[in-house]
Amino acid sequence: MTGPAHRPRRGRGEEGETLVEVLVAVVLIGIAFVTILGGIGTAIVSAVRQQQVTGADSLVRSAAETVVGAPYVSCARGYETPAPPAGFTLTVEVEYWDGTGAFGPACPAADSGVQKVRLTVHATGPRPVGDATLEVVKREPMPS
Repeated sequence: MTGPAHRPRRGRGEEGETLVEVLVAVVLIGIAFVTILGGIGTAIVSAVRQQQVTGADSLVRSAAETVVGAPYVSCARGYETPAPPAGFTLTVEVEYWDGTGAFGPACPAADSGVQKVRLTVHATGPRPVGDATLEVVKREPMPS
């Protein structure tokens, strides 16, 4: 035979997919898969970040409760606070009322009996969140 190659005829409904149709389907499935994985990754990062924010807030509040319950110490350099768990740092700064309407870092010669204690918790790690800060004003008890 010298004509075109002989192809068997297919019946109705027996036609297969072409290579282009298969490639389009694979590309669409790939795009959907990448989109879903991106969404899952974003959700995980958001959850970790929220966990850090919640942990820092809880730690700073716990430390503030400890400072409030501690006895007043004249010209204190700091107050005992719970040790922060791994992944967090806690700093305690004390400022003193100078009697003129301002707090300062240096204890005046005569302690006025009012202190401002600033507690700051910093979450460490690969993607740290902002610091959680809480200020507590301590006052020396009045003599009875």
